[in-house]
Amino acid sequence: MQATKWRMQIGLIHYTSWPTVGGVEVVLREQAGQMVKAGHEVSVICGSGRQFSASIRTTVLADLNISSPTVTAAQAEIWNGYPGAGYFNLVQKLRDQLTPLVQKLDRVIVHNLMTMPFNLAATQVLAELAESGAKILAWTHDLAASNQDYSLPRNSTVDMIREKHSNIRYIAVSQARANEFRELTGSNVDAVIPNGLDLSTVLGLTPEVETLLRQIDNQATLFLYPTRILQRKNLGFAIQILKALNDLGHKAYLFITGAANEYNPGAQAYLEGLKQQADDLSIPERIIWVNERFPVDEKQLRSLYLVADALLFSTRQEGFGLPPLGGGCFPLTDLLFGYRATAIKLAQ
Repeated sequence: MQATKWRMQIGLIHYTSWPTVGGVEVVLREQAGQMVKAGHEVSVICGSGRQFSASIRTTVLADLNISSPTVTAAQAEIWNGYPGAGYFNLVQKLRDQLTPLVQKLDRVIVHNLMTMPFNLAATQVLAELAESGAKILAWTHDLAASNQDYSLPRNSTVDMIREKHSNIRYIAVSQARANEFRELTGSNVDAVIPNGLDLSTVLGLTPEVETLLRQIDNQATLFLYPTRILQRKNLGFAIQILKALNDLGHKAYLFITGAANEYNPGAQAYLEGLKQQADDLSIPERIIWVNERFPVDEKQLRSLYLVADALLFSTRQEGFGLPPLGGGCFPLTDLLFGYRATAIKLAQ
């Protein structure tokens, strides 16, 4: 008998939601959509916005909206030194509104409210709900208390965003944010999960390139060498550069697009020699011979240019230089020239 899939009730909370255009709002929308695809029931709770999908319920609470007069008045009390009647009234209103919504949910993903100061009454209520048993994850894009652009007063209310609440699990969107969180609170986040986007949709990638990306480490740098397998393309040196980068701790892949030149009887032997070189350097899995996965036509090449972090073009000589012109980008970044110098030394 097939096991029943666990369908969770998941809520996502932020000050604003779609159609407001911003980084957090885009991530929230993508998260909600991916969770629905995974079979969960998803709802969004926000201060402003509207329903952006028929399968994702959106609840708008005016008292979450940082532009609401009740919120601005409560925030002013805190910034003037201490919370007053306006703040405590807002806390009670949000407590009454959020409690029945959150109690229905198996998990609640709170975007930035636990580390940003824009509606501290909502921060307090969410902390209380976590203490009472709500499963809350604080998705941490930003930390105002670690950002010199914010001038925050010191009082117990504002200090809520300077500490890690023991009943809340914190997710940092990058290692840099995780480091800032540790410096600020003296505690580690529970996980580092980079914000994800559906690249195939955003960039219009081909299915073949999308599949290829799923097979590699998405935190590594991706270099593209658009070329046929010819000796003058100096592919052996490109492989040495890749080896040097990985030895320096800069994890990277090299995508090589072309096939062996069928008009050159030695081309296949040259390709086999390059593969042997990669084996000898212990990086065969870091080199992707794209044409062996699928034919690289103009659509595939466009997708490869879009996903690459940089173009690696180590050719000895070119009559015109079509690859960099076609890509509309420079052969190597300044950073890569530094690694290239190291690669030359290692190769000598």
